[in-house]
Amino acid sequence: MLKTARTHNVSFAPIKLSKDLKDQMPAWLHLGAQPRTYNKSKDKCLQTLHDVKSVKDLRNLAGKLTDTNTHNVSATCPCDSCTADRLAGCKNPIRCAQVAQKILNNLNPTYNPNTSPKKDNLTLTHRREEKNSQARTQIDGEITFDPSITSKNHVSECFRIF
Repeated sequence: MLKTARTHNVSFAPIKLSKDLKDQMPAWLHLGAQPRTYNKSKDKCLQTLHDVKSVKDLRNLAGKLTDTNTHNVSATCPCDSCTADRLAGCKNPIRCAQVAQKILNNLNPTYNPNTSPKKDNLTLTHRREEKNSQARTQIDGEITFDPSITSKNHVSECFRIF
C-alpha cells in the first residue's frame, strides 16, 4: 500500500484539522511528533497497561494532571483513578500522565489538539449554515458555498495527490 502511495504521489497533507480529527490521529509514530518525542521504556506502560492508541487517549490520561481536586502529584496518589491504574500494574500513574502530556506538548501545532488553529475567515457563520440546511429541504433553495478548509469528518479527507 505504501509503495502504491509513493508511485501515485499520495500524501497526508491536511490544511486544517478539526479537534475531532486531531483526536483520531494515532498516538504512536505520529506525523506531527518532533524527533526524540518517544521513549521506549516510559512509553511501554502507556501502550500496554493504559492501552493508549490515539491522541484522545493521551489527552484523557494527561487530564489527570489538571484535576488538582482529586489528584496528588506523587506516585502514591490515593484517588480512585490512580488506585485503579496501580491495581492494573502501573507503578507510577502520575509519571505516565506526565509522559502523555510531554508527548502532546511535542506535537506540531497543526496536529496538537490543545492548540486552536488560526482563523481563516472562510468558514460560514452559524446563521448561513442554518440557511443552507433550510435551503436543502426546499425545492428552489439557494445554498451558499462553504469555502472552509477544515477537514471535519474523517482522516481520509486529508490525503492529497500531487
